[in-house]
Amino acid sequence: MCRVGYFGVGVGFFTGVAVFGQLDTGRTYQVPEIQVVKRQNRESFSGSYVWIAPQRYEQLHATSIEEVLRTVPGVFVRLEDGLGLRVNIGIRGLPPSRSEKVLLLEDGIPIAPAPYGYPELYYHPPLDRIQGVEVVKGGAQVLYGPQTIGGVINYVTAIPSRERRWRVRASVGTRRYGSIYGLYSALAPEGSGVLLEGLYKQGQLNRENTGVRIGDIVLKTWVRPAAAHRLLFKVNVYDEVCQATYAGLTQAQFEENPYQNPFPHDTFFVERYAGQVRWEWELPQGGVSVTGYGTYLQRDWWRQGSLVRRRTADGRDTLVSADNSADPGNEPGVRAIPDPGRADGRLRRYWFAGVEGRWQQSIQTGEVFHRLTVGARVHGERQHRYQIRATSAIGRTGAIVEDNWRWGRALGAYVQEQLFWRRWVLTAGIRMELIHYRRLNVLGQNGLGAAGQSQFWTLIPAIGLVLIPAETWRVFAGLHAGFAPPRVEDVIDNSGGVTELEPERSWNWELGVRVQPISGLNVEIVGFWLDYRNQIITATLAGGITSALTNAGRTSHQGIEVMVEADAQQLFGGPDVRLFGSATWLPVARYEGNRYSILEPTVRITGHRLPYAPEYQLSATLQWKPWSFLLLQGVLTSVGAQFGDDLNTVEGTPNGRQGRLSPFTVVDGTVEWQLPSWGVNFVLSAKNLLNRVYIADRSRGLLPGMPRMVQVGIEWQR
Repeated sequence: MCRVGYFGVGVGFFTGVAVFGQLDTGRTYQVPEIQVVKRQNRESFSGSYVWIAPQRYEQLHATSIEEVLRTVPGVFVRLEDGLGLRVNIGIRGLPPSRSEKVLLLEDGIPIAPAPYGYPELYYHPPLDRIQGVEVVKGGAQVLYGPQTIGGVINYVTAIPSRERRWRVRASVGTRRYGSIYGLYSALAPEGSGVLLEGLYKQGQLNRENTGVRIGDIVLKTWVRPAAAHRLLFKVNVYDEVCQATYAGLTQAQFEENPYQNPFPHDTFFVERYAGQVRWEWELPQGGVSVTGYGTYLQRDWWRQGSLVRRRTADGRDTLVSADNSADPGNEPGVRAIPDPGRADGRLRRYWFAGVEGRWQQSIQTGEVFHRLTVGARVHGERQHRYQIRATSAIGRTGAIVEDNWRWGRALGAYVQEQLFWRRWVLTAGIRMELIHYRRLNVLGQNGLGAAGQSQFWTLIPAIGLVLIPAETWRVFAGLHAGFAPPRVEDVIDNSGGVTELEPERSWNWELGVRVQPISGLNVEIVGFWLDYRNQIITATLAGGITSALTNAGRTSHQGIEVMVEADAQQLFGGPDVRLFGSATWLPVARYEGNRYSILEPTVRITGHRLPYAPEYQLSATLQWKPWSFLLLQGVLTSVGAQFGDDLNTVEGTPNGRQGRLSPFTVVDGTVEWQLPSWGVNFVLSAKNLLNRVYIADRSRGLLPGMPRMVQVGIEWQR
């Protein structure tokens, strides 16, 4: 595997500066960001929408994407490693595991390993090169797919600036944290331009015996072959070496030391290459764009085997099990420890590529203004899943226990029409997806191979309405369908057998208002109801007698989201104080229909609350500038109690995998000293300032939240 280190990032960055240092910036051009909802469309958007702009994003000085997303109402994040490497996002009470029910994009392109056939997220773009974040939970999702049950999150990255600029940012901190980031950007004559970014980052995760090293390089170029035409080329190389374990702690281990990691040889490698080409053609009252993209992701996770021991009253450890079970069981005092004679390498390779074309045209007919969007996408993907069983904790060769190939092809097409008439905006759209899967188990049928294939299609409609009763008021309502196709492994089993499954679907209702009652105060209030049906579960969980998969799962989600932005100077001429607040109340997040527990198949759980769906979440960011050069900021995040399993177990079990997660509150603080005449900023930040110890996850055993982390940094830009 290629390892991108500090030296490689630095050489790439400064070479780029030398090559493009002579670009002429005498003329200025605007290079557009690639956003889900264009700036000019936000006021007429018929759904809940949050845009975290670059200035506010940078002022958060986040060390993980969880810190950013928790400021957005309706977005719940289950922490795993503390630095946002493996992100678990659940919107409006949906399952957060590996963010598989949310569509995550970077500049409009999916970032999941295989967006259709395997959407689990094992890679996340580094925070340092994200400039802004869009969170869309409304009807614009018909323009994007798949995995839109919960919503769409788009990370907007840097673009070539109007003037030549460069930026260097370095920071160090506790927990062996260190980071250096560089950016160079310029536009040449006729609007062509270049942007080069380089990053090296390292640090300890939320537990002992853990750590990560990341290298990341991005090159973007813009070319204007003609006045109305523009070409974007983007290349990204990402490399990660991470000492991280999959296993959580048992109750006994957590009580001893919540930050311990008994599996020091568990190692995770990620290598990713991505490219994008985008052509834009500006037309009178419209435009055409064609985007081609491709990604290769290599993900290797080596995990030690585990033994199960129980500590007796006299302090001795007694062996309970040596079968390397993933579950250590529920005997009191049970502990999971490493097996020196086994390691499993779960080796994964993912490829996907596609081409999408989109045409948008605006037309005036009498009093009605039309904005029509039509598009289509052809997409293909491939997975190779390979597993090796070694006979030592650090072994990297051994018997092959899995060799699976999976393929997917998809054709998506959509149309959306917006009608503007007086104080009304009507938006209607529909999306079609045709999906074909194929699977080959190389080891099946005693090494002869077992194969199967399947095909299905679906329609996804949406409609929304906006009323503009006054200049500063927007009342909106919407109904749209979300969808998530089954994974390849759900449709085609290891022997090549095919299960006839439909995509999971949701009906999402919203009613909300965006208002600026007075200058300096912006408020958005949204009520929602999400009816998530056709969930893929085993038949036994729906009262059946077989373990076959079926579309019988259903859950209901209802709640209210509030977002507030206030500026004291504009409100009453007070000090330079700003407040950004968000609140989510989720009174309903429950199982519906005839539903049985995955843990106890004979126990009916209809009406039980969903795991990892807290009833409330609050976020408040307070900024104060006592002087023009000094910014003080405090961020408070409060998350309500959660259940860790579908039985709604309250008391924690000895294996740590069941039980209630208590509510917790985390406070972060930042001091930023700004010297704009020199182009220099100094930053001192503290995360989890009060060093609160809390349980963040129980899905694989107990995982702690990130302990207190302090950083100092400097940024220099011109």
